[in-house]
Amino acid sequence: MIGNTLAWLPAVLLMFLLAFTPGIGFIEDLGRHLLLGRLILERGGVPATNLLTYTWPDYPFVNHHWLSEVVLYGLHRAVGLNGLIVFKALLMAAMLGLAMQTISPDRPSGRWTWAGVLAAVVLGFRAHVRPELFTFVGVVLYAWLFERHRRDRPPNPGHALHRATRDRGAIGRAAALLIYGWFWANAHIYFVFGLGMAGAFVLERAWTRRAWPWPETAVLAALVGVSLLNPSGWRGLLYPFSIFRDYGLALTENASPFELWQSALNPMLIVLPFLTALGLAAVLGVIVRRPRGSAEPFRLANILILLAALAAAWRMARSAPLPALAALPVIGEWCRLRPGVRRVPRVAGVLSASVVALWLASGVVDGWYTRAFPSPIGPTPFGLDDEDRYLALRGLRADGLPGRVFSDYNIGSLVEYTLWPEPGYVDNRPEAFPVSFWRGEYLPVLELGERWEQVREARGIETVAVSLPGVRDGFVRAMMSRPDWRLVHLDFLFAVWVRDTEANAAFIGRNLFTRKRLEAYGADIAARLEGLPREPFWRRQVAADQIVYELYSLACVNEFARLWPMLRELHRRYPDYQVIHELLRVCAPPEAIGAVKELMARRARWPVSVREVLDWGCVLEGEGRTDEARGVYRRGRWFFPLSPELANRSAVLRP
Repeated sequence: MIGNTLAWLPAVLLMFLLAFTPGIGFIEDLGRHLLLGRLILERGGVPATNLLTYTWPDYPFVNHHWLSEVVLYGLHRAVGLNGLIVFKALLMAAMLGLAMQTISPDRPSGRWTWAGVLAAVVLGFRAHVRPELFTFVGVVLYAWLFERHRRDRPPNPGHALHRATRDRGAIGRAAALLIYGWFWANAHIYFVFGLGMAGAFVLERAWTRRAWPWPETAVLAALVGVSLLNPSGWRGLLYPFSIFRDYGLALTENASPFELWQSALNPMLIVLPFLTALGLAAVLGVIVRRPRGSAEPFRLANILILLAALAAAWRMARSAPLPALAALPVIGEWCRLRPGVRRVPRVAGVLSASVVALWLASGVVDGWYTRAFPSPIGPTPFGLDDEDRYLALRGLRADGLPGRVFSDYNIGSLVEYTLWPEPGYVDNRPEAFPVSFWRGEYLPVLELGERWEQVREARGIETVAVSLPGVRDGFVRAMMSRPDWRLVHLDFLFAVWVRDTEANAAFIGRNLFTRKRLEAYGADIAARLEGLPREPFWRRQVAADQIVYELYSLACVNEFARLWPMLRELHRRYPDYQVIHELLRVCAPPEAIGAVKELMARRARWPVSVREVLDWGCVLEGEGRTDEARGVYRRGRWFFPLSPELANRSAVLRP
């Protein structure tokens, strides 16, 4: 027992630390979830339209996660943002531990421990405060209930006491399944995966019993029935199959791992192939290489669930947590059937996986695990957070911020959260807007051309509040060059401009981001950079990440001379910070170009993004070193074999 505990504990510890992060919740959609949870409780009903925006307030919207919004709002009100972070970390660690214990080997197994570590890394890819947390619970809970049902076989089937015990257990499991099934159907759109899990279990029971399992079928039918108990009824039940049909905006998380691998690496992309291979090996080990004379048939449902989860994950990156959880029961059964005869290899496997888990755990706390990978899908910094740093618009609104406000997709939900009851322009729900809006208005507007002027006048837009990582520096510089817009706020996340009109003159006068304010902003960044080592370890990496993006904000407004000393100091402290490398490349003064070139050459040798390869290759091409550039692109294709950009550059330079 102690050996088995030591075999799974490192993976659970790693999972807790990976999930102990603010994630991207407040930067993206957590604010909207909290706002809707509050409105649902206040109004006593679930909104059926996109009421949060002034662009499409009456557009029909199926809220497939209203109940999770109510839960998250209640928790946030009770314990705040940091309480949500702790809750999320504990929940994800508990789910990984329960998944590993659903079917565990009798003796410590290296394969089992490695599976837990790999699963933790994949789950860390989605370690955010989002409704999908309740899908993690559902997948693990269903698998655990199925396994309890399999084991509930009395030694003497004819004994009345044993039959009664069995029946009470079956009724309790069915009740738990139905209660959580209703919750899941109202908490996250992946409840359909749970229905599929239950269907797979019915097929397994039919196969093992050689007769149709009517009790399990009745539970499945009841599960479908309780899933209909959602605000949209049949439409809500079938909505998961049509939600992506009307998406007018491509999302990074909806791309396949193959598509993501064309441009960047992250821990999930590195680990998912290994976890997939281990899971498929377990399927073969359970079915094909099953020991002779095995007393029980293999668990067909677990295999079907794992194969479906792998198909979903390799089709869409957002589904990667599904096989991370679904693989563990199959691998546990494999390890139980074939534990390995020799003790030394088994112990060596457990120790090696534990050492890697502890090494990654130290990297999470130290920060290099986060710093080494590029955005937008890299891991997020470890630690607690301060909600107030996201709420700059709330203070501006109290001072009379003119409306209406234009925001970008990334930050739209936060704008709604901070400005309500004033509606926002857009949020990150592609399904809550028609395709024509995304393609005919939103995307053209970001170009700040003629379409922008038409929309600004038609919508009555008086304020622009956008996220710097979302719109990038080109948009910011274009806005800074427009005489009819004045910058009134700048921080690590937001840039806010107000239209320069007589009606807005008083507000602009009070809030204009003058040269004096810019100097104070830079001085504050420098002071916090100097005090960074004194920050507690549970806040240091979040604070460092904020400073990095504040330096990026200075780059966006062309304050290169002001930010360079701080950027150089931050790079000295954190030489592995990938975002800093990008800033060094674009901000370096003439005397530092040589050192930056050396850094670019080193990064291109072991790249984590295609951009590192292309940037260094372009430098070499510009210097007439074509053969060296060709070699850089060729080496880069070993890391990114699916990259069309590298393939094109290699073809252009082909001798």
